[in-house]
Amino acid sequence: MTAPNAEPHAEPHAARPPAPRAVVILRLGADHRVSGWAKTPRAARDWELILSPYQEIPDLAEFEPDAVIPREGGKWDVLHDILAERPELLARAPRLWLPDDDIEADAATVARLLEIAEAEDLALAQPALTPDSEFSHYITVRNPLTRLRRTNFVELMAPLLTPQVLAAAMPDMKDRPAAKGLDFVWQHHVDAPARRIAIIDAAAMAHRRPIGAHLVSRARAAGQDVNAERDAWIARRIGRWPRPVALGPGGRPGAFALAVLGLLASPRVWRRRWAERIAKHLRAQLVSPAFPRR
Repeated sequence: MTAPNAEPHAEPHAARPPAPRAVVILRLGADHRVSGWAKTPRAARDWELILSPYQEIPDLAEFEPDAVIPREGGKWDVLHDILAERPELLARAPRLWLPDDDIEADAATVARLLEIAEAEDLALAQPALTPDSEFSHYITVRNPLTRLRRTNFVELMAPLLTPQVLAAAMPDMKDRPAAKGLDFVWQHHVDAPARRIAIIDAAAMAHRRPIGAHLVSRARAAGQDVNAERDAWIARRIGRWPRPVALGPGGRPGAFALAVLGLLASPRVWRRRWAERIAKHLRAQLVSPAFPRR
């Protein structure tokens, strides 16, 4: 007998899958160097993978993407177009990760990157680079003494952004395949930048392809001069080149001390051909404004 006022039996609802921790959009060429992280089985990851090949990919069957969007072109102009055509991608997860196709890491490192970004409420971040990596800015090389360093600079190589920051940066991506210089500007789209921008040392990844060679050669073949376009864009957009700065415990003196100790702890970073870049970085810790007025 049914008890008075008993609720009618209801069929259980199917469990709704949790939202992904991040949407990863990977522009991919035939000579890519992505390692195990990008081939993590779909069932073993809590992030969504969207592949956007610009060439035929010989090992495409080894990936388990959630979507494949083939598109010729550069990285940033095509990312702009994909996001403009599919704005739902900006609403699917708390962050989007946009790595180059020569970032080498394992699945555990990617998981750690996303976990730290979430725990620290970061709006703009990147993995540090391993000491044996090719780098443009010494500030991005892993400091073995820190979990992360607050910074005013996240480069184009592997940025992790909230949808709000990425949406604000999209106008500067339109029709700009390399979007050089964008990484000196998008910090201004972050609220509380001194707290919410970081280089994550505890999730360091490798980058061993010579800096700029792949991009510049592709652009040259297409009749483009990305460096000239960058210089003209910077002059028009912000007028001058900012200095990348990392902030550590104790403010500027702490950041300087951490950088010097990091050099001693990672002697492979101190290479003759990079000595000038490292010296500029160390000087910037003491004299350059971290967050100039917008």
